[in-house]
Order: sequence, then structure tokens, then C-alpha cells
Amino acid sequence: MNHKFALFAVCAILCGSLSACADSSDSNHVATGSSPSSSSTSGQQPTADSAGQSGTDGSPQAAVIPKGGGKISAEKALYEIYSRTDIGDEEKVAQMMRQIAGINWTTYNRISGQKSLETVEYLYKQLDKIETGDYPNIVRADNGTDGASAESYAAILAELYTREPSKFIEALAGLETPSQIESVVSHLAYGLSYQDIAQVKAKLEQLKQTGSLSEGERKVADQLLDRLDHPY
Repeated sequence: MNHKFALFAVCAILCGSLSACADSSDSNHVATGSSPSSSSTSGQQPTADSAGQSGTDGSPQAAVIPKGGGKISAEKALYEIYSRTDIGDEEKVAQMMRQIAGINWTTYNRISGQKSLETVEYLYKQLDKIETGDYPNIVRADNGTDGASAESYAAILAELYTREPSKFIEALAGLETPSQIESVVSHLAYGLSYQDIAQVKAKLEQLKQTGSLSEGERKVADQLLDRLDHPY
């Protein structure tokens, strides 16, 4: 009887120990299993950071227009080019031609300290450095001219037209609005009035007959012919 009781007690103790070991093993397994889950979350975090950095690198902020951009800065940029003393006239004129389209000479006059006339006359003296490829820019630079500066600008247009009439008419036809065309044609006709108008008109008529002008360019030519009859 005592032997059976002792054997039962030993078995109970052994079973309790085994159960405790099993519980400990399950607990360790759960703890061990939770670690990869945490590690996986941790592993995802750098990926999110990397994506954020990639978005920053590809952000369009790099192309944001600098503060101070706009029309006034265009006149200021032109004056800064004109004022440079570290470059020759050829490079200066080339840079000015790239900047001149769309500027307002009244604004330029204020920014430059009343030097719009001086600047336009400088360009007139450097006519040989203005290329036919610059015509689309120079015809977009008549805004705000008045008095002597308007006369000098008209003289520039007349000289450039005389050099390459077809290229000049092409540039005129490319202007965005009829009012722009009318304004530049008016300046051009005034400048051409100092030449033999009859001869100018004859050459223009010949260009219409023999040249390969587009419909828009023919309209500009007719507008100029009409304006040459009353250029003032």
C-alpha cells in the first residue's frame, strides 16, 4: 500500500514537472515568435524612410521659380547685362537679345536710372552683331518706347528689315496678337520713312510676287505697304 502511494506521488511530481516544462517551452516559443514580428515591423520602417527620401529627391521644388521673378526682374536682368564691363560687345549684344523680348522700356528706364535711350542707341550702334535669329526677340521689344527711344528703336527695325525683309516679315507674322503686329509695323514704317519709300514699297511688292510668303506673312506685307503711305 505504501509502495503504491509512493509510486503515485512520484508520477504526480514527474507529470507536474513535464507540464511546467511544456508551459515554459510554449511561453518561450511565443516570445521567440513575437520577435520576428517586431523585427519585420522594424525592417519596414527603413523602407518607408527610403520612399520618403526618394520622393524628396524627385520633388518638383527644384524647379520652383526663384523669388523676385516676373516682369520687373526681366528689365533688371537686361540692365545688368548692359552694365557689364567684363564681356565684349558681341557677347553683350547676344545676351541682351536673349533677354529683350517682352520688356517694358518705361520700367527699364526707371530701374536703370533713365538709361533706356542710351541702351537703345547702344543696340543701334551694334546692329552688325544682331543676327536674323534675333528678329523674333527684337520685334517683341517695342513696349514702352517713346520720344527719342521710340525713334532709335524704329531705326533699328528699319535697318534689320532692310537687311533681310523676308526674315523680318516672318518674325512680325509670328507675333501673338494683331495689336502687337500693328504697333511694330507702325514703328517699322516710321523707320523706313527715312529711306526711299517708293523703292522700299517696290521691293516689298516684288517679295510678295516672287517670295514664298505664307498667308499670314502676306497680310503683314500688305499692312506694311498700307502703313508706308502714311508712316507718321
